[in-house]
Amino acid sequence: MSHAMAFPATPLPASGWELRVGRGSRRRPALEVHTGDGLIDVAVARGADTALIRGAVRGRGWSVAWGELPPGGEVLVEFHAGRSALKATAVTIAGAFWVAEVPGRFRSVEVTTAVGRTSHRVRRFRQARLPGR
Repeated sequence: MSHAMAFPATPLPASGWELRVGRGSRRRPALEVHTGDGLIDVAVARGADTALIRGAVRGRGWSVAWGELPPGGEVLVEFHAGRSALKATAVTIAGAFWVAEVPGRFRSVEVTTAVGRTSHRVRRFRQARLPGR
């Protein structure tokens, strides 16, 4: 995977994570998800067979989800916890991926496109503890 693509890293302020764009097979863009612990996910753009929601996690006071943009390139993202819901602004990355980060600890995320809707469980993320802390 090459980090030589001309896209700047995208910081996520609440989680402190960073998204970078690399290059996958057949020169397709690849989204790299970096946490304070290092790289946790690499998603390579697949085109027609997209992984609309690639991952969703929650930490201390924040939730984040990411995935591949569908044909047409628009997604509506909503995080859910019990009866509460929060609409999130999805940021487009490299014209192939989306990410949404919100304050709060949510249990699921729902993504709506022009052709359908899918939901995904938001997993708990625990940062590794550094020695001596």
